[in-house]
Amino acid sequence: MSTGPGKHPALSRDQARYARRDTRVIADRPSRRPSGVAPAHVPNPVGPGADRLQEPREKPAVRPRGGFFAWRRANRRITVQSRSPAVWIGEQLAALARRLLIVGKILAALAVLAGAVAGGRLAAKHVVASPRFALREVRVGPTAHVSRDEIIERSSVVIGDRLLALDTDVIAARLARHPWIAAARVRRELPATLVIDVTERQAAAVAVIGGLYLLDEQGHPFKHATLAESDGRLVLTGISRAEYARLPRASEAAFREALALFSEYQHPDALASARQGRGSAPGIRPTLSEIHIDPRTGFSLFLYDGGAEIRLGRGQIADKLARLDELLTQFGPRRASTLRVVHLEGPAGDRVPIKLAPTPDDVPAVPPGPTTQTKPKKGQ
Repeated sequence: MSTGPGKHPALSRDQARYARRDTRVIADRPSRRPSGVAPAHVPNPVGPGADRLQEPREKPAVRPRGGFFAWRRANRRITVQSRSPAVWIGEQLAALARRLLIVGKILAALAVLAGAVAGGRLAAKHVVASPRFALREVRVGPTAHVSRDEIIERSSVVIGDRLLALDTDVIAARLARHPWIAAARVRRELPATLVIDVTERQAAAVAVIGGLYLLDEQGHPFKHATLAESDGRLVLTGISRAEYARLPRASEAAFREALALFSEYQHPDALASARQGRGSAPGIRPTLSEIHIDPRTGFSLFLYDGGAEIRLGRGQIADKLARLDELLTQFGPRRASTLRVVHLEGPAGDRVPIKLAPTPDDVPAVPPGPTTQTKPKKGQ
């Protein structure tokens, strides 16, 4: 059998016809391979050129458009699970029930707490208003300058007041405004007693600041001094009222330094005398009446008997007081009253200049005045 083009020698006419139809179907069928995968080499089973491989033309991959900047992301598979409405409603009701249970517990706790507070307040009001706790006694501690009646009057308490309703802090602050009271302590003694203990100030000296003022141990002026309160106390001078108003802290510091000097003067230091090689302990020093404070020269002491001035200056106070003890010992108690000025503000090795009071022999006699004659009156 002769073979023509497009015919296979081993096939009959019908078989060749069906082979050509299958080849057209395969060639026209679109490819189902994913984009970007190279097609496989498929041989042509029939016809001329069956021994050559057919490679279909590859089309360029086209990215789907859309999305951000006209580019769409790859499709993602989303799984949607449908739930029954009855199940969803049941879950929501269960969550709501749990929340309502927590809120109910909180509200119940708050209600119990509010009831307890209200009951406690009612009970406290009943106890405070009870006649058993009415004030029947005010006990005041011992005082030296403030009387018991003055303390009770300043505290503003009255017999019959509700003891538990009294504010002890307010009463203590009210009492502390008194010039003689440094601190006050107020407490209750159930069922019906109020106890008041006060701490009074200690007047250490009297300062002349445009007037007489009492000074406490801290150098703070706390009260106008009367003549009775000033009698027998040390007087501090040298600081005016204007200076104290301008420099209160510096002025109080100077007062404290003067009080420290007075304390050292009242308690003689035997060791200071021994350091100077004098060997004998000083005796009781004369009473002081005044300490003058000078910002430039320092401190000056004035003796009560005779009014002698002892100029100490500043620094080395113990050594200077030891030299004063030696000087007073040499003069004796009688001749010490003849001293007027003693200069101890210089160095320890210098001599001590002394100024004595003039004696009666040194006072010049006053010449008698001219005699005057009176004319006799008429008729004499």
